[in-house]
This record gives sequence, C-alpha cells and structure tokens, in this order.
Amino acid sequence: MAGSSNIGEASDNPVGINVVPMVDVIFCLCLFFMCSLKFKQLEGRIETWLPKSHGNQIADIQTPILDPIRVSLKWDYAAARTIRKVGARETPTDLDFEQALAFYPKNLNLSVALDATTDVPWSEAVHIIDLCRRSKFEKVEFVEPWESVRQGR
Repeated sequence: MAGSSNIGEASDNPVGINVVPMVDVIFCLCLFFMCSLKFKQLEGRIETWLPKSHGNQIADIQTPILDPIRVSLKWDYAAARTIRKVGARETPTDLDFEQALAFYPKNLNLSVALDATTDVPWSEAVHIIDLCRRSKFEKVEFVEPWESVRQGR
C-alpha cells in the first residue's frame, strides 16, 4: 500500500476520481469570466430623461448687459486736489488710473461713467477723458453724481 493514495478502506471509495481535469476546466472558466467581465462605469455618465420639446435647440444668444466702469471725481478741499476713483479703487496718479482701467476688457465696448461733483475743475474732467481714450475706452459719458442720487436730489 505504499503507492496507494487511498487513506480509508477500499470499500469506502470504490471508484477513484481524478479531479485534476475538473480543476483545470474550472480554472479556465474563471479566467474566461474574469477577462470578459466589464464593470459599469458609475461616474462620467448621468442617465436623464429630458423632455423632447425643449433642450438641444438652437437659441438666440443675447449679449449680456454690462454696467459701465464708474469713475468718480471729488474735490478734496483740505488737500486742494481731486480724488479719483475707478470703482472703489483710489488712483492718485495717471499711471494708477491707467492700470485700474487695464483690468477691464476692451473688446466688450464697455462705457466709462464719469461721476464728477460740481466743484471738480473742468480741466481735471477733460484730463480723465483723455486718459480713458488713451486706454482704448472710446465711450465716456457724464452721469449724475452718486452722492446726489443717494440723497434723493
């Protein structure tokens, strides 16, 4: 019984089954199913049910309404000079003023709204218009001073 692989008695296991080919077939089936398995992609694709009458239709694109660039001029009696602001940024020199205007895009045809109080000298207002034109902003318009609008005058 040295070469026999039967551990129990011969009557307990009358037929010897060779399991090696069965393991080979199961292994091949496992490899086949693992290689042919495709996972469903959860990200990157959203399943939606959109109405058929709306959606992928060409619509007229309207240009957005852009507010003008607000430049305010106010006379400072204590310093005897004009305080210039582009938006909320104070620009004491011409270089600062042009750098503040450089932040705005030129291709959108933005207008510059010049808000000057009545005590600002005309020469300073004309100088601001010249700086705007030099910075490629062609449309400069005078508006009512913001302080008088706030006070309801």
